[in-house]
Amino acid sequence: MPKEKPHQFLILIGENIAKYRNKRKLSMEQLGLEVGLTRAHIHRIENGYNVTMITILKLSIALNVQPYKLLQVGYELNKEELEELITPKPKKIIPKKKK
Repeated sequence: MPKEKPHQFLILIGENIAKYRNKRKLSMEQLGLEVGLTRAHIHRIENGYNVTMITILKLSIALNVQPYKLLQVGYELNKEELEELITPKPKKIIPKKKK
């Protein structure tokens, strides 16, 4: 089953985070250690998966950049897109096979 693609807004934020991480010449693992996340979590964030405001603030400290710069992506969200971003996606339940 294909994975759901992240929203373009979150992809752009992730690209911004990667840009500032690369400017500081940090690996994903090094940045993760600075903010208390795994390399895999940093990878997911940089690929557009959801990031909390607390994590944005931690990243801004570690990357020595103002938080708004991580969020400044030149993408305007309409109301429907905002609602889509905050509405939880239903979890897919896969039935267990009977033995």
